[in-house]
Amino acid sequence: MRGMGDKALCPGCGGYLSSILAAFKEGRPCPQCGLSADAAAAVVAVQAQRGDAKLKAQLVDEIKLRHFAEERAARLERQVARMRRVLEEP
Repeated sequence: MRGMGDKALCPGCGGYLSSILAAFKEGRPCPQCGLSADAAAAVVAVQAQRGDAKLKAQLVDEIKLRHFAEERAARLERQVARMRRVLEEP
């Protein structure tokens, strides 16, 4: 039931037509497959929730990777500083 411009995508049949958009806006079923407007909205809502959960999981993974990289960079900086001190000693 996602709409782009003057058309909508029916999650039931995959049809992407202006007549589907018009039907769903008026609360009528999809003219291609008969999926009700309410059912189409429910399917789209579930798909969006799954997509949101997937994006949240990806964000958590990226945050973990960033944290690991920052910790690693800090350790390397400390190690380089120690090496410089050793090399600077007479």
